[in-house]
Amino acid sequence: MKLLNRLHSIQFKLTLTFLLILLPLVSVSVFANNYSQSILDDQIGDRTRGALLTTLEYVDQLTKNMDQQTLLIALNSSIVDIWNNIDNPLSPDHLYGLHTVQQQLSALTNVNGSIKEAFIIHGESGNGVSTTSGGVRWPDVKQEFWFKQTVNSNGGLVVHVPTDKVGGPSAYLNSDMIYYSRLLDVQSNSKEPNVLVLAVDKSSFRKIIQHLQTSDNMNIRLSYNNGFVLETNPGAMHGNGNEADVMSIKEESNFWSIELEQPRSELFRLTHRLQLFTYLIIVISIIMAVWIAWLVYVEISKPLQKLLAAFKHFSGGSLNTQIVHRRKDKFGAVMNGFNRMAEAQRLLIEEDYEKELRLAKSEFSLLQSQINPHFLYNTLDSIYSVAFKNKIHEISEMVINLARFFRVSLGKGRETFTLEETVQHLMYYIRVQQIRTDHFTVQITLEELTKPIEILKLLLQPVVENAIIHGLERNSYGGELRISSNLAGGSLLIQVEDTGMGIPPEKMNHLRNELSAITSHSYRISKSSPPDMYFGLKNVKSRLKLYYGEQADLQVHSVENEGTRVTITIPIGKDEAR
Repeated sequence: MKLLNRLHSIQFKLTLTFLLILLPLVSVSVFANNYSQSILDDQIGDRTRGALLTTLEYVDQLTKNMDQQTLLIALNSSIVDIWNNIDNPLSPDHLYGLHTVQQQLSALTNVNGSIKEAFIIHGESGNGVSTTSGGVRWPDVKQEFWFKQTVNSNGGLVVHVPTDKVGGPSAYLNSDMIYYSRLLDVQSNSKEPNVLVLAVDKSSFRKIIQHLQTSDNMNIRLSYNNGFVLETNPGAMHGNGNEADVMSIKEESNFWSIELEQPRSELFRLTHRLQLFTYLIIVISIIMAVWIAWLVYVEISKPLQKLLAAFKHFSGGSLNTQIVHRRKDKFGAVMNGFNRMAEAQRLLIEEDYEKELRLAKSEFSLLQSQINPHFLYNTLDSIYSVAFKNKIHEISEMVINLARFFRVSLGKGRETFTLEETVQHLMYYIRVQQIRTDHFTVQITLEELTKPIEILKLLLQPVVENAIIHGLERNSYGGELRISSNLAGGSLLIQVEDTGMGIPPEKMNHLRNELSAITSHSYRISKSSPPDMYFGLKNVKSRLKLYYGEQADLQVHSVENEGTRVTITIPIGKDEAR
């Protein structure tokens, strides 16, 4: 319930409104950030790929140079002729020729500074000559993987990167070199082919790709035929081990491939700062929206809640409600207007209520105020003395009962009597009427629990009077007057029933309309109808509504030529003497 009230509060609606206003701006900012990041990522990727492809072209160019260089040497007749038709190039008979080959190889390789060594291996003996070490003895060269690959290439260029994984280790080849090999004489029909080998230092390739290295956390890896050749920064930390934090771009050309790896946090450092700045602005905007909504709530909703609370208190019956404030704005003017309205309304209600109450009580006391108790008592006592002296018993009994009736009715100090006392007092009046008419009987039936209940005095007398005068007295055959009481639904029910002439349907409908117009909020007797019409019954219902509230009621049920029943309902527990 509290959550539902908060959802319907003005503060929540204001905050939601400001956030909805910010939503398009936040969405555009986030979209712009992501879109710019995507564009930058694509541009960096395109530029990096272009640089990698350019670098691979240089590597390919170096390989092509080696291809041309080895082809020139392999087709050199002065070198080829020395190596043909010999069993062992290191024998004393061939030392001069071997020296000549060494000089020619040195002259040719000196032209290309990237070549660190050139040597020729005799296939049959495994001996050869090198530009750096002179004579070479390599008895197991036929078992080398690279040698077999060169022989099977049919004169094509073979690139060999020494590793422990491919062809096994080699005792002569250096892992810091890349070896380019070719058959010495591709046109020779020799069963034991001779192999020319040029060794290029990996540093030459490193120089080619080194210009791509722009940060300490970047690593560039060069591979040949999916085999590792070298990398520029093997110890670089890439995204704390998370592949998603590393930008990796790989390009391939022929058998060569190059791959660049760099942390995205480093690559997009400046854009990341801009992104953080944008998010910071978004967070500040949201905080400002909530803060502004709170200010608006304080300035608008809070005084409205004060007004609402004041209206609730005032409508709940607290007529002294006043709003205490120090505002000088329009809300202050509205609150001052409420205070003036509440004060004027309180005075008006109190004056009208007191006026109506005094008027109603004066009307209900009209019968009592019209009779001077002392004059009435003295007059009735005089009549009683004369009747008793002259032995007129009927008159004396009527007078003594009437005197007792008025003595209780006009007695001071009590406004309520128990139901039992009320009926006893009412019997004085009924006895007078019985002596006067002498043709109806009375039956009293009161539940024991109802006898001690106090009711307003003279409440039943007008009802009994109507039953006798307008019902039983007009019935020439006599009749019966019944008074009964019982408890039902938390209320006291008193029924006064006669077997008189009853009320015609037209008058009965008119009587019900007159009685239905009397409520606890409108208990004054209507002046639109004649003052003497149904005066007794309307007076009783007005007194019921005034003293007992809306739950009290008076209902009349009558059948013409059969009788009338009046039911009075009095709620128990109410203060009956206000």
